[in-house]
Amino acid sequence: MKKIASYLAIFAFFGLTAFECGNHVDCCVMPACSEKATLTGTWRLESYQNVSTGAEEKDPEPEGKGAVFTFKDDEKEGTITGHTFANEISGAYTLMGGCSVKITAFGGTKVGEPGWSGKAWLNSNATANFQVSESKFILTYPNAAERMIFKKTQK
Repeated sequence: MKKIASYLAIFAFFGLTAFECGNHVDCCVMPACSEKATLTGTWRLESYQNVSTGAEEKDPEPEGKGAVFTFKDDEKEGTITGHTFANEISGAYTLMGGCSVKITAFGGTKVGEPGWSGKAWLNSNATANFQVSESKFILTYPNAAERMIFKKTQK
């Protein structure tokens, strides 16, 4: 019985190490959904993307005022300031594990918004998933038909 247990232990050891990708690459770890653990930056809403089809509805006036949000956080809690086409906005958020963010507050002035820009309001007290890189920020609410795609501004 000890012999069988020894063989099983050796087999398990070799089985666990046989597929090692190398000293500097961990093949068993999924890639991060974010290059950084922060949303800090100024982001312009570039498009809405249909989650099912991938079709994008681009900003109809990419050189116009548009929807521009500035996120600032300490990698845990943060604030949002900025504007849509017709309104000034402000809010707050909490970064959560697994590349999710909870928008804890979001609001602003109440001027009528054109259709495209009117969809830019973030849902208060809702949790969304995000992906962020140096130049793109993607925000997706669970069960939403569309995700929001932002690009980093040069400001």
